[in-house]
Amino acid sequence: MRVLVLLDKKTGHAHQAEALALAIASLTDVEIERIPAKPGRLGHNRLLAALSRRRDIDPARWLKRLYGIDAAALARPGAIVSSGRPTVAAGIFLARIFGAPFIYAGRITGFDLADVALQLVASPRYAHEPKAAFAPIPTRVDAAALPPPRPLDTPGDLAGASLALLVGGDAPGYRYAERDWSALVALVRDTAARHGVRWRVATSRRSPENWAGPFAAMAADGTIDAFVDYRSAGPGSADRLHDADALVVTEDSLSMMAEALATLRPVVALKPAAVAPGFATEVVAAMAAGGAMAVMPMATTSAGSLAAALIAAAPERENPRDRIARVLKPVLNLP
Repeated sequence: MRVLVLLDKKTGHAHQAEALALAIASLTDVEIERIPAKPGRLGHNRLLAALSRRRDIDPARWLKRLYGIDAAALARPGAIVSSGRPTVAAGIFLARIFGAPFIYAGRITGFDLADVALQLVASPRYAHEPKAAFAPIPTRVDAAALPPPRPLDTPGDLAGASLALLVGGDAPGYRYAERDWSALVALVRDTAARHGVRWRVATSRRSPENWAGPFAAMAADGTIDAFVDYRSAGPGSADRLHDADALVVTEDSLSMMAEALATLRPVVALKPAAVAPGFATEVVAAMAAGGAMAVMPMATTSAGSLAAALIAAAPERENPRDRIARVLKPVLNLP
């Protein structure tokens, strides 16, 4: 099957689209073609949504005009996958042109769903919406390719255990205060001192630059084993931390939390004091409901409470990719 992957400019969304292709590849042989789907200056959200509802336009013409994608130069795909709102109209236009199923990781609002085959929604509140199915957020993480983690059953198991910290930053609905960041730095230092854990820390594109310094200093003095600075390492640089025995993630990034859970290891999500309820917090609640991930306040979590949460966690047992593949199979008419 030829799978056309539409890549959003945001790394997390692009990774989710790639992960959908990997889920399809677990079901059948695939040939993957990747194309950027970044609307140009004219392609603002309101226009894209309005055009998706028009049946009297030439989708190939508007695909070329808004995205610079020449449908005539593409081989006919068996499936089209994407994630990220700017890619939705491109997926709809391509589905009309080729008659291929368009599968989207996320929830689509405001667009015509007639040419959408499936939305994978990570909140159970939307599982029964038209053309929707409840499923984990797709990730490229394959737990089978990682070394087995050290079991963390008692406080003593933490001594020498490898912990990964994936640091995000301000995002829609999430605002971090200086006291949140200072508490996080103290938590890393205290947990290393009290429990003998070996930290590796990675920042992301949203991480505040002024808080990279303290982590770099801790790497220099041996408090943590490694610091991966996004500013120099770039996108995808945190992937190397997925082999840790447990992962701690800031709650602002659904992609980072999904990747952490996909490692089938204990996960703790740290939230700032300022969080606005919305779709993202619904997804976080669904992630935490099974016990694989604990959600804790960044400003007040102590080394002792973090250790207790890691020990109490019940990691996922099934590869999320397999769960996604089961949902995709009937949509793709695969046996």
